[in-house]
Amino acid sequence: MTANIIKREAITMVSRAFNVSLSNATTHFANINASKPVWWFDVPVEKFTSGRYEALDLLLVNSDSRLIHHLRVPTAYLRDNLAKFHIRNDKGSVSLELSSHVNQIFQDIRPGSENLPFSQFLLNTLPL
Repeated sequence: MTANIIKREAITMVSRAFNVSLSNATTHFANINASKPVWWFDVPVEKFTSGRYEALDLLLVNSDSRLIHHLRVPTAYLRDNLAKFHIRNDKGSVSLELSSHVNQIFQDIRPGSENLPFSQFLLNTLPL
């Protein structure tokens, strides 16, 4: 297994490979969790309820398969499904656990959520 990469590296790699402009403010990043095969995100509710952003970018790194997945999630999807996610009131955020298992890839499997899919938002996959 290769070492985990950091957000700045992932943003640079995806931006160069696919000629996209990713903002640090709207890009969320995760390596696969060490104790569970998921990508874990805490996304501040304000980011998708304020009306400031049309979409949020998720960069999901899988060091085992040596891939970075780029998902662009419309904030309307998050806003419209807010009641179906696990909310962390202590942080004011939606807590996502996106599965890395092939049969559930990019599905939110966080206990307390309704297992919403995110696979429809996959834009690109880049080899590391």
